[in-house]
Amino acid sequence: MKFLLITKSRIGFSVPKPEDPQAVFQAAHAWNAAKLKDGTFDCVYGFADGRGGMSIVNADSHEHLLSMIRSSPMYYYIDYNIHPLCDLEILWQLQIDAARAHSNK
Repeated sequence: MKFLLITKSRIGFSVPKPEDPQAVFQAAHAWNAAKLKDGTFDCVYGFADGRGGMSIVNADSHEHLLSMIRSSPMYYYIDYNIHPLCDLEILWQLQIDAARAHSNK
């Protein structure tokens, strides 16, 4: 299963800054790099304002996704917005089939 994971920093808003921001950010950087290397993440991008980003994440289940997110060094400092993704070709075929079924009524 693929998911679009959109993150937004809560640091300085609803949570205080970490005691050692450099250590947290370095750990998060290493964590993201490992997820890219092992194929858990297809891609990771940061937003230009520096306060969040997005990833395409591969997970076997919603529970696996939750477990993976909770293992992030940034878990406490981030708001997550998660969208399940589906293959666009399959989505279009479902749309075409539904339109065909509706027009045959």
